[in-house]
Amino acid sequence: MSALDRANVAAIGDFASATRLADVPAGVVAFARLLLLDTLGALLGGLRHPPVRELARGLAASGPSGALLVLGTAATWLDADSGGSFHPQGHRLPPVPTAHPAPHCLPVLLLAAASGEVTDRRLLEVFLVATEVGLRSGTASSLRPGLHPHGVHGPSAAALAATLLRGGSPEELGRAFLLGSALPVAATLAVPVHGGTVRNVWTGLGACHGALAADLARDPAVDEGDAIGVHTALFDSAVCTDLSVEELVGGLGRRWRLLDSYLKPYACARWIHPTLDAVQLATAGSGTAAEDVLAVEVDTFAFAAGLTGLDIRSDMQARFSLPYCVATLLVDGTLDAGSFLPGQLARRSVAELAARVRVRADDASSAALPVERPARVAVRLRDGRTLRAEVRNARGNPASPLSGAEVEAKARSNVADLVDPTLLDAVVRDVLHPRGGDTWSTGLLARTVLGELVPASGGAQL
Repeated sequence: MSALDRANVAAIGDFASATRLADVPAGVVAFARLLLLDTLGALLGGLRHPPVRELARGLAASGPSGALLVLGTAATWLDADSGGSFHPQGHRLPPVPTAHPAPHCLPVLLLAAASGEVTDRRLLEVFLVATEVGLRSGTASSLRPGLHPHGVHGPSAAALAATLLRGGSPEELGRAFLLGSALPVAATLAVPVHGGTVRNVWTGLGACHGALAADLARDPAVDEGDAIGVHTALFDSAVCTDLSVEELVGGLGRRWRLLDSYLKPYACARWIHPTLDAVQLATAGSGTAAEDVLAVEVDTFAFAAGLTGLDIRSDMQARFSLPYCVATLLVDGTLDAGSFLPGQLARRSVAELAARVRVRADDASSAALPVERPARVAVRLRDGRTLRAEVRNARGNPASPLSGAEVEAKARSNVADLVDPTLLDAVVRDVLHPRGGDTWSTGLLARTVLGELVPASGGAQL
């Protein structure tokens, strides 16, 4: 344990207030661009799902808070959101990211950008700063076993984003961080593992809590000492443990946790990704079609091996079913937003192949955690051949990053026809490949989404 103090809070406020893209290393900016597009694609893909649309209709009169709740829910609905951080000691099992700040920040940014006053450059700048602090919050403490990261560290990052967008002072930014940290959701990991789609609402609540904290941070009468005490009680006792102030504020502006994060290639639970990579590797260049597959045998670490549900009643259950995800990947050749739409969940071809996927917990793979998450597959074909492959870690980690082209393709696949192609092209260009000068394409996209797809906004702004 190390105690947070006023100087640490001031350091966060000063960093958030002063940081500009021109001051940030090019590699960090490049990754932030990819993470922003990836998070945006996941959010828009989430808006394709009927339960999210139904939530929007139910919150149609709720103004900005309703819009934030819907956008935040959509941002993690696909389980395609990226940008997680882990405690650096790496001892925590199961290996769940302790922070997912990006999908908590983006709803706040989109709601503000819809006003037309936030350029694409400024939106990226705020996203980068808020996400960096959110990731540091994750590495600075260990989420208690059994808890889920959505809605825990995200509110403080969202609070910073909202405060930055309205030009808050360093002092306000420090208060926003503390007040956002005081509002964690702290829900249980068992809920999504067993198919509970309410998990996605936790991100929406986190965005709402962040916006509320930003508003409360305007008041200079907030007792900073009390707020620091609440932060310590929550992040070094009740919700998280092992608080490290050095991890939280050490090297701000010089050491970037963004570069230690990951981008997810598949829209499903991260524990399943090594197996999917191994299936892709085993079948690459073989011309194998799903109907050629007699069976698939998987040996992997125990946490992934426990995700074997076959009674699929929700898309969340599908995303947490290793056999279902393997079968869908073999049938469709991809795993994105469209793979889990309601009409796709009851396909006989997928269900029959999923029933032929055998999963075993491998002791050696489990012992490799948390440094590695191995998976070994044998794809047995009807012609007698067996295709084998093994991976030690999923793609998308810093050691095996996705290319810019892969991230763009993933985003476009998740969005599909939800957004006008010309507008989507402009957003991709201005986020990934800006040509100089001010642009507002993300704001135009936000107005389209809020006006046509998320009636909960009611046209209101933060």
